[in-house]
Amino acid sequence: MVLGKGRWIRGLMAALCLLLACSAQAELKLFLKGTDPREISELQSLLVKDVGEELALTAVDSLEKADLAIIIGADVLRSLPEKRPPVLLLDPTPSSVPLQKSDGAVYWSPSLAAQLSLTRYLLPATNRIGMLVGNRSEDQSWLRVFKQYAAAQSIDVRIVEADPARLARQIAELATHCDVLLAQPDVTIYNRDTIRLILLAAYRQNRVLIGPGPAFVRAGSLASLYAPPARIAEAVAQSLRYFSRNERLPAPYRLKQFSVSLNAQVARSLGLTVPAVNELERLLRFEELPTWP
Repeated sequence: MVLGKGRWIRGLMAALCLLLACSAQAELKLFLKGTDPREISELQSLLVKDVGEELALTAVDSLEKADLAIIIGADVLRSLPEKRPPVLLLDPTPSSVPLQKSDGAVYWSPSLAAQLSLTRYLLPATNRIGMLVGNRSEDQSWLRVFKQYAAAQSIDVRIVEADPARLARQIAELATHCDVLLAQPDVTIYNRDTIRLILLAAYRQNRVLIGPGPAFVRAGSLASLYAPPARIAEAVAQSLRYFSRNERLPAPYRLKQFSVSLNAQVARSLGLTVPAVNELERLLRFEELPTWP
């Protein structure tokens, strides 16, 4: 009886220890790195809000001290040593920078298929789209896929490789062969230095620009899909929960749910009647749209 009682007590103690371990916060040491300190600070605040009650997050100042690194931007990832903890990469689209087997990624830009769907709700008569693209070799395969996807919907896509010295002329030439200009999030083409030049060149030809994001919409693009910071942080939080439970990151993936940024003043100036933002977000069935291309 004594031995039986001892086993019972030890079993009870083991069960209590397991219960306490499950109820306690799991500690996760994070190394965060990017090019914009404001982005890192905002992400930290949002993560604490999202998972602060489930995970004890601690920011560390070196990779050596980290359980996991959150890296904003492929260029920053490229600068990391080969020997490092698992990395969760946050980037608009996949790049040529290789991920290690233990890494994960959250790609936060909308797919071209989703931007095309937005375009068709705004401008139903669209059947010709023009795109300026960069010269990254890894872009070519998914651009071919997008052309095939658009062609299946009776939309012709004309693609021109951007020349920084001829952007205005290229936009003007492209505009003669298309109804709408579709911009992807390529900062080598679409940035604060080129934004005015590109928009003026488009409107001189009476053509609208869709994309690449809210900054361009505020400057004069008609509309774009985008992922708000809180939605990106929510995806990161889900990856952290997965890592805490499984000791590995989920496979790289692209966000599927987006918000609409719309410049109503541009629509009025072009004489366009377009649905309201909330109506567009209702019409866009993101779960039915491909995440690639």
